[in-house]
Amino acid sequence: MKQKRVIFLGGSYAQIPIIEDARERGWYVITCDYLPDNPGHKLANEYHNISTTDREGILALTKDLAPDFVIAYASDPAALTAAYVSEQLGLPGNPYESILLLSEKDLFRKFLRKNGFNSPQAVTINLDDDYIEKIKGFNYPFIIKPTDSSGSKGVTKVESLSQINIAYQYALSFSRNKRIIVEEFIDTNGEQLHGDGFVYNGELIFYYLGNHHYNTNINPFVPYSTTWPCKISEKISLKIDAEIKKLISLSGFKNGAINIEIRILNSNKIFFMEIGPRSGGNFVPQVIKYATNFDMVKATLDFYEGRTILRPNCHLKNNAAYYVIHSGISGILKNLIIKDSIKKNIKEFHQYIRIGEKVNSFQGANAAIGILLLIFDSTQEMDYIIENMNKYIILQIEEKNT
Repeated sequence: MKQKRVIFLGGSYAQIPIIEDARERGWYVITCDYLPDNPGHKLANEYHNISTTDREGILALTKDLAPDFVIAYASDPAALTAAYVSEQLGLPGNPYESILLLSEKDLFRKFLRKNGFNSPQAVTINLDDDYIEKIKGFNYPFIIKPTDSSGSKGVTKVESLSQINIAYQYALSFSRNKRIIVEEFIDTNGEQLHGDGFVYNGELIFYYLGNHHYNTNINPFVPYSTTWPCKISEKISLKIDAEIKKLISLSGFKNGAINIEIRILNSNKIFFMEIGPRSGGNFVPQVIKYATNFDMVKATLDFYEGRTILRPNCHLKNNAAYYVIHSGISGILKNLIIKDSIKKNIKEFHQYIRIGEKVNSFQGANAAIGILLLIFDSTQEMDYIIENMNKYIILQIEEKNT
């Protein structure tokens, strides 16, 4: 039997599980990105230094490598490239237009309004637009962010006229397409809902939602944890179920993992903040596997191998969470201590930054020091530990200016 050849776009810590699974299946694994020190490359059969957003470059590379699959995992920008290249080569994957729709925030907002979903008021700002003029009519506060970034990078909540220019320039600095979206701020009834789902042959066969947690003292838009299961009523749960299934059906997305972010207003209106066409970062698929026993990495690779994927019978709904170890200040990591009292809860610990290395303030997901994957005996235990993690994790940071 001919050995399967796969190009994985990326090689970060979060992508290690799918690289390892592919190697265990006997696939020949090729990784591509512009960061040669990413740990996933060490697990691959070969690595090519090319950006995951360079669609034509990746396409040209396939002429020599002849892959059976081009796969993006836990990355919105890479998902677009994977869909584009796969469509050009006639390889398994999702339609490029459906990935574009779900990846670019202004296109997603237009799709929501066109199809009768709740959506915040929004306007797109192109590079040559008078952005002050286009923002007229928006009530404060509102959000300014890139249309094409991920990991909460470039996002600002604007509360006065004096903040607009800085927020616009900040968003622009994280945008590849140089297109910015301004949208009405949607406050939420409780915490933002977040989780992953899986689509097979155009049908949503699984999802599991939790609650996002934010450190408002550092950056209110960068989550440091999600705790599962979420705290919502059965009525809202059924409404969300119907809305997600309708959205997937209309979007044209056919197969694979999706990352879901939802806010609920006091009137019980459901707002889709994002439906990302990929698995969540921060090892979300692995946390959900600990909670439900549904393995989204396995399901993803089974799809590419042409295996039948059965709807999971997920009665198991354990309390589980990821926790991003993070700092409110930048400096040098002098020490990281995890207390023995929570070690019984830890299923995995992935440390990104080592003692003596530089730490950045937690302004984006890329500033994580490490990730804990945790399980708990009860919701009460989980909520207490996550909200009081400073009692269990001791960070010693030497500030740059000292």
